[in-house]
Amino acid sequence: MAARSFVIQLQPGVGQALLPDHRKMLPGIQYVVDAETFSKISLGARQSVIKVVSVNLDDTGSANAATASGTFLLAQSSSGVNLMAAASGQSFFSYLTQVGTTLSSVSIAGFAAQGFDPGGTQGVGAGVSFANSTLSGAASNQTVIGPDGSRFTLAYNGTASTISGGWCTVWQDEFNRYISTASGITYTVAADGIGTPYNISAITTLSGVGGNVTTVGTKQGAFAGVALVNIPAGNFGWIQIEGYCPNVAVASGTAVGATVAVSGTSNAGYAAVPTNTTAATSSAGVVTGTAFANNVFGTVLTAPASGASTGGQFFAAVEIRSRRVKKPYVRVLNKN
Repeated sequence: MAARSFVIQLQPGVGQALLPDHRKMLPGIQYVVDAETFSKISLGARQSVIKVVSVNLDDTGSANAATASGTFLLAQSSSGVNLMAAASGQSFFSYLTQVGTTLSSVSIAGFAAQGFDPGGTQGVGAGVSFANSTLSGAASNQTVIGPDGSRFTLAYNGTASTISGGWCTVWQDEFNRYISTASGITYTVAADGIGTPYNISAITTLSGVGGNVTTVGTKQGAFAGVALVNIPAGNFGWIQIEGYCPNVAVASGTAVGATVAVSGTSNAGYAAVPTNTTAATSSAGVVTGTAFANNVFGTVLTAPASGASTGGQFFAAVEIRSRRVKKPYVRVLNKN
């Protein structure tokens, strides 16, 4: 039930904009863009430049349409390629939905056809660690690509509580792959001397086997991904970091087409529409109001529905925008 196309228009007060397919947008006119083009629209533009009027989905009449139920399903039906067992006897779907206290219990190596990458997230592991013991959750930078191009990464729940399936997670320690809900995690965006925003580095002290481990220069607080299933405290599990996610906890009443961010005060891991979208930089260089500062990560595709056995929490399908660093577009003049 992924999106096929979006109907969008400019937000009030915006005079013009240029779409990734080079069409010029003008006020008062609605434009239809395909899903691939929409995926290239930056999170900043989604928050402050365009407004999604409607979403056209692949299929709204099948059983797979009812995905906002508190239970993770792959974008395609959980059959066929998703249930093909590897030599281990495990399927792609079963690997993504299992958790464990050791890395070997959740290893997905062998699923090379699914784009397994043992170092798939850029910049991870670059911190300086002064360890007097071994971390309970060792750094393990693994990503995998699903049948529809969605990306998943392995993470460790280093908190004292279970992170529920569908909850938004943030990095408690990005270099060591520790995740948490946003509550109690500091997330600060600052601007350097030429105005480029960046996530301020942090120092973390996490418990390990034999004592605490301090990591200097890690990143903390940025959106990490959406938990696929319940990840108990002290367990590894997979989170989705990009693509169509059919099961994301959202605030009740969130509109289809809304641009959502991690709720910075929620210990229940839900996504919500940012309340402050006016960009500002303080005298200390702290940035507020931008999509980056608000921890924006995607666009709601379906109306929120109350999940079964979730205590009344609401879930919706969300398109998670890629956060991978992209090469800048350079227009080359052909003089031939």
